[in-house]
Amino acid sequence: MSIGIIGTGSMGKAIAGLFADGGHDVYVAGSDPRKSEAAAQELASRGPGKVSAVPTAEAAARGTDVVVLATWYAVSARIAVALSDVLRGKIVVDISNPFNATFDGLITDHGNSAGLELQRRLDGSALVKAFNTTLAPTLQGKSFSGTEVDVFLASDHDSEKAQVAKLIGSAGLRPIDAGGLGNAGTLERMALLLVELQGRYGLEFAAGMKFLPGQSLSFPAVVAAS
Repeated sequence: MSIGIIGTGSMGKAIAGLFADGGHDVYVAGSDPRKSEAAAQELASRGPGKVSAVPTAEAAARGTDVVVLATWYAVSARIAVALSDVLRGKIVVDISNPFNATFDGLITDHGNSAGLELQRRLDGSALVKAFNTTLAPTLQGKSFSGTEVDVFLASDHDSEKAQVAKLIGSAGLRPIDAGGLGNAGTLERMALLLVELQGRYGLEFAAGMKFLPGQSLSFPAVVAAS
């Protein structure tokens, strides 16, 4: 796949590296071109996919399959408005959590979510909520306490959600179907709890959410990618 990643922070770089490992061509962009170039150079040894630094609009355009908004919620909301035409018809992955300034609550109202707000701004795109319950140190290791890292996905677009699940699987992670986009708020509250727990136990963000079913698990066949 050809993937655009907007955001060159720890999460953006972790996701870019994972997708490059999965053999996909990745275009990274950020607000500072120097940081974008530094991120691409840092990830140059990953592969077999290639990581390239490009301007933000170009990352959205070159991500012909998927564009990941690996930015804070407020920034993602601005990008969604500014690039709505470029992103039309594409899969947009939202990793954001609408944390307040003290990281002990959410700024969205009950029943609403960052995912729903971004989908409203991107009515011509298929938004998939993913990676918001994973932390960068855990993603970088690909495994957690000897098990695969779980990535929860929520979307009202089942086919596109399955495509993102396949992409996540190719990167060595385990996709978990978390239902429709209405569940994005639940995932965001899960992330809020995860941040609180890792702080309470002094885990330096090396933590994750794990789903432990009583049987082997695969992404639901009803939304499996063709």
